[in-house]
Amino acid sequence: MRKSLTLIELIFTIVIIAAVFTVIPKIIYISNKSLEFSKKEDAIFNMMSKIMDISLKEYDEQNTNYDDILLVNDPPKNVLDCNASSGYRLGGFAGSRNCKDGIFESSIGKDANEPPYDDVDDYNGIEENTTKDGRVVYTLKITAGYTDEWNKSDYSNGSLSFHFTKTSDNTKTNIKRINVTVSFNNQTISSVSYYSANIGHIKINSVQW
Repeated sequence: MRKSLTLIELIFTIVIIAAVFTVIPKIIYISNKSLEFSKKEDAIFNMMSKIMDISLKEYDEQNTNYDDILLVNDPPKNVLDCNASSGYRLGGFAGSRNCKDGIFESSIGKDANEPPYDDVDDYNGIEENTTKDGRVVYTLKITAGYTDEWNKSDYSNGSLSFHFTKTSDNTKTNIKRINVTVSFNNQTISSVSYYSANIGHIKINSVQW
């Protein structure tokens, strides 16, 4: 019985081992890339789910109790401000959404005495970690603030334009910007923004719109 390898068998063995050690790192690399992609896919899905959830909430804490377009500036400073004297925003008509109750917009942030997350800016400052085996996989961060508005007093003399940014001083306006960012190790994977407007509600056939 033969107890040793021939030279050809040894060469074939070395070739096979070399091929295996060449392929395995590539398989591991592809597997890791696939896991990384799945992690990002899951993070982006959760980010979009969160922004969809926020979009279903009221514009402001006051809108959980009142259907009104809320007052921001009295007297009005621009075309978006509702006029407390007339009870309507520019272009409004009898029976449409109005501000006849004279309710002012509240400040950004959640009231400690209220149920959580019933209006869009309650989410401001929320940070949620998704973990696996005790390790943070990714983090969702949410900010809410007011945008800048039109500086024009009427619709004439050129086009109107928004500056869709979060104002640094957080001065009240008629539009709020909610931003959701998903990150890992302080590196942003993706982000999405949602804009909520101060338009109040109206009831048609007893249904709120």
